[in-house]
Amino acid sequence: MSFHFLGIIIAAAVCFVFGGMWYSPMLFAKAWAKESGTPDEHNPDPKAQARFFVILLVLLMVAATVLDYVLGHWAPGPALSRGFTVGLMGGLLAAAVVAMDTLFERKSLKLFFINAGYYIVSFCVTGLILSLF
Repeated sequence: MSFHFLGIIIAAAVCFVFGGMWYSPMLFAKAWAKESGTPDEHNPDPKAQARFFVILLVLLMVAATVLDYVLGHWAPGPALSRGFTVGLMGGLLAAAVVAMDTLFERKSLKLFFINAGYYIVSFCVTGLILSLF
C-alpha cells in the first residue's frame, strides 16, 4: 500500500487556502455567519485559533489520504477523469453527511449549500491534484 505523501500535503494545503477564501468576506462569510448563528465579530483566543487551524489541516490530510487510497486501489481509468470522479464521489458523500447534520440541527438550506459546496469543490480539486501523482 503506497500513498502519495507530497500529493496529500499539497491537496490539504490547497483545500485549506480554498476554505479560507470560501468562508471569507469575498465569498460566503456573511451568509455563513448568519445562517450558522456565528457572530460576525468573533475573535477567539489566538492559541485556540492556532489549535483549530492545525486540527483542520490534519483533518484535510486525512480526507486527502482516504481519497488517495481510493484512487490507488478502487478507481480504474484515465488519471484526471478518475481523480475528478473520486473527488466528486467523496464530495457527495461529505455533502450527504452535511445534509444529515443540517437536517437534525434544523439549519437552513442556504447553510447546507454553502458547506456542502465547499466539500464538493475541494474534494474534486483534491482528486485532481492526487491524480497527478
